[in-house]
Amino acid sequence: MKESVISLLIMVIMAGIHSFLFAACSPIKPSEQSDSYLSDRSNSFLIFDHSHSEFDFLLKKNVYKEWVNYEGFLSEIELFYRYVDKLGKVDSHILATWTREQKLAFWINAYNAFTLQAIMERYPIKGRSLIGLFFPQSSILQIPGIWSRIKFKAGGKKVTLGQIEHKIIRKLFDEPRIHFAIVCASRSCANLRDEAYQANILEKQLHEQAVRFINDPSNGVRWDRDNHRLHISKIFKWFKKDFEKKDISTGSSTRSIKSSQPVLRFIRQYIRNKEAIDWIDRGRDIRVSYLPYDWHLNDKAEKPRMDN
Repeated sequence: MKESVISLLIMVIMAGIHSFLFAACSPIKPSEQSDSYLSDRSNSFLIFDHSHSEFDFLLKKNVYKEWVNYEGFLSEIELFYRYVDKLGKVDSHILATWTREQKLAFWINAYNAFTLQAIMERYPIKGRSLIGLFFPQSSILQIPGIWSRIKFKAGGKKVTLGQIEHKIIRKLFDEPRIHFAIVCASRSCANLRDEAYQANILEKQLHEQAVRFINDPSNGVRWDRDNHRLHISKIFKWFKKDFEKKDISTGSSTRSIKSSQPVLRFIRQYIRNKEAIDWIDRGRDIRVSYLPYDWHLNDKAEKPRMDN
């Protein structure tokens, strides 16, 4: 019994010496490791980078007008996931304290980043079902449940792309120009911007996106002067109510616009074709039709083949 007690005491003493030596030799003391962990948590939850610097860097490097270099994104996937991880660590209570512009920029960037993530994790995209026969082989529509089932973490909760778009952005912000900012990674959607959306310049960014899309005759709006017809994107059909809600002021009054079609009044604020502007302003009979929607992936790797 006595020998057992002595042996036990020796083991306790040795354990204490081992702990002391480990603490003394460790490059970070136990207290510092704890402080470092708390600091990381604090930064994740409280000090969010509203410049979205990692995402901004990747977009500037891998977006070329309407084309996205998915292979380029994949080559720096660790940096991309670092950014996505930060989106998931933002606590909902902290998010609630942000300005309207900070929240909207956060959710637009989150939507676009998660869209890129879904594509990169399945790249190259190929048709895998009978349903896929109705869409291009390289299309986001080849990803089952892309908008309704695949979940991502952002703002302290798990969300689908559909929930971000319809339950958060469209419902809470009443901002129709988001349809030119959130991107479905297809040829006929608005171009992915080559920079992250940021609260301090968000109004400028949304205005530029609207101008670019509406003055894109291939995918946005095309004026047919011979037939006095506007060919417009199906986005204006799918989300008609969003564009009818209100007129976005661009510095000039819209009260003098006589067009009875709210969507045309919205387009009028951004279109640069003078003849189309005149017809809309005078309330003349303008026929409207919808442009075909190209669901091919906006992949830079496909550009030479598709353009030939």
